[in-house]
Amino acid sequence: MYFTMFRELISEVLDLLVPPRPTERVVRLLTLDELHDLAQEDGLPYHDPRVTALIWELKYYGTRRARQLAGAYLAEVLMAVAAEELGKPLLIPIPMHQNRRRERGHNQTELLCKAALSFTDPVGFEYAPTALVRVVNTKTQQGLPRQVRLRNVHGSMAAGPGAEKIKDRVCVVVDDVTTTGATLQEAQRVLRLCGARAVHVTALARS
Repeated sequence: MYFTMFRELISEVLDLLVPPRPTERVVRLLTLDELHDLAQEDGLPYHDPRVTALIWELKYYGTRRARQLAGAYLAEVLMAVAAEELGKPLLIPIPMHQNRRRERGHNQTELLCKAALSFTDPVGFEYAPTALVRVVNTKTQQGLPRQVRLRNVHGSMAAGPGAEKIKDRVCVVVDDVTTTGATLQEAQRVLRLCGARAVHVTALARS
């Protein structure tokens, strides 16, 4: 009890010294139950301000609260996929080009996958973060028409270290946000060329 009160006091003092970002405030108040209420068949609605804040905090800051919420939500989606398949699926994050990763400091889809795994059966998935690599530093997909998005990402990914695990395996590819599905389709194409038995694609949110 006293520890909780002390932690809350410290948090309030820190907020006075370094005011939290507006998106950070939103995510602090967001709950898993709210995400369940927002959920649609194809993912969370990106344009809901709460979901936008969650994605923003995960993508650009990798905050602990955002990772926990997003991971807990995604874990339920992943467990539903695993329940339909035999064997242990490979969990593969959408890769980020090394130049962009250097600028941002992290790949949000890797953070998302790791967070989700902390909420799942530890033997349910095999994590393969390097099975796919980004070989072309494509321009951002935001605002591009679907056909342009498809051309933009085609050939941008390739098999990476650990790709030998793909053959005859069920793969589950994770992205943070999808719009036209172009990025996920490209990942799916490469994995099938590598001999994947089945490829499931999922995104935390859809815009």
